[in-house]
Amino acid sequence: MDYNRGKLPNYMASQWSHIVANYSPENIELLGTFAVHFVFYWLGSLVFALADLYAPSSILEKHKIQSISKQPSRKVMLQCIPSVLENQILTTALHSLKLIALRSITGRFAGYRIEPPLPSLLELITDVPLCFIGRDFVSYYNHRILHLPWFYRRFHKEHHKFTAPVAVAAEHTHPLDHILINVLPVVVPATLFRVHLVTFWLLMSSTILQGSMGHSGWHVRSLFGRDTTTHDAHHELFDVNYGTLGLMDWLHGTNYTGKHRNKSKRKAH
Repeated sequence: MDYNRGKLPNYMASQWSHIVANYSPENIELLGTFAVHFVFYWLGSLVFALADLYAPSSILEKHKIQSISKQPSRKVMLQCIPSVLENQILTTALHSLKLIALRSITGRFAGYRIEPPLPSLLELITDVPLCFIGRDFVSYYNHRILHLPWFYRRFHKEHHKFTAPVAVAAEHTHPLDHILINVLPVVVPATLFRVHLVTFWLLMSSTILQGSMGHSGWHVRSLFGRDTTTHDAHHELFDVNYGTLGLMDWLHGTNYTGKHRNKSKRKAH
């Protein structure tokens, strides 16, 4: 089957070629990455926030991982917004500095490959799994470091105030925590493997959606990583499920599925 067969793929390929031909690599990477980050994060947060605030209590009781009594209030959810926006602005500012440094030191104008052809199907099925594994590796060890007492008190405790997490709080954390947990695990593998920029955007959007689902507090089957109960268990139990795929947690004996916890919850009701 021809990967570019059909009107939609051809249209997307032509639009991408037009963008590459008419805009600078720095602007494509910086503005495109900001747009992907902003749109996917806030759309995902909005969907789950509406469900949290307006779903009937019977639906909440059935489909929320933790009991209704543990759910944060609307006021607490709104208090997350300023810190999340600050972290997103910080991420974009650091990205801009990275591009300036890259151009000055190496002469390259972008951190990822920006070429007229879109990434091939073979490239996607090779690069995406490699980057997901790399993300699990970087995320796991950075997360373990942030759970050391000195780092936890200063940088990670704010994020763990949500023992029952919500989607809008996925990036509500100290800026250093945000860089170590949300940014570097995606950027480092993609940079090392020198992936196509569109591949990076696919990785980034799927990571953001996984983060929204993982912090939503709802039973959701994730297409991009672990079941939502696993990260919810990390917020409730603190010392399990540090990674994103479960591979590093399995290797280090910190993997926890949450099955026993959920059974206990059902019995309590």
